[in-house]
Amino acid sequence: MVLRRAFAILISSILLFGTAACSSSGGSTPAPAPSLSSASATGRELATQFMTLLQNQDTAGLDSFLAPAFQLQRADGSGAAKADYLTKLPTIKSFTLGPDVEAVQDGDLLTVRWQLETDEVANGQSLGLGEAPRLSTFVWRDGRWQMLSHSNFNLPAK
Repeated sequence: MVLRRAFAILISSILLFGTAACSSSGGSTPAPAPSLSSASATGRELATQFMTLLQNQDTAGLDSFLAPAFQLQRADGSGAAKADYLTKLPTIKSFTLGPDVEAVQDGDLLTVRWQLETDEVANGQSLGLGEAPRLSTFVWRDGRWQMLSHSNFNLPAK
């Protein structure tokens, strides 16, 4: 009987401690992503912010804008994770977003399909000057959208 009681107290303590440990992140649950009235308008704003940070070579701003698990995929097959990407930023001389930006929100994720015309050098290669498709995903973290992945379908200039 004493052994059963001690065992019950031990299990209760483990459960109580486990619950307290799981909720010890400041005592509050992170706020959910806002339900966007226009996912595409938000997508346009985020794409513009990304390109502006790149054009300004704002490494600190990009470090904050990119999610820790950020991945990049380029049309030439090269790619980069966040740390590597921040050390080899492309040079953006000019950029213009295309007229169509399509975005879809699913809870704390936002997927944005957009077009971009840019005068850009990436990995030492000039990219074609025509409008090229892009695909970016964003995740809601710490009360803001962060870029989780980005694909660039620009072909190298000939």
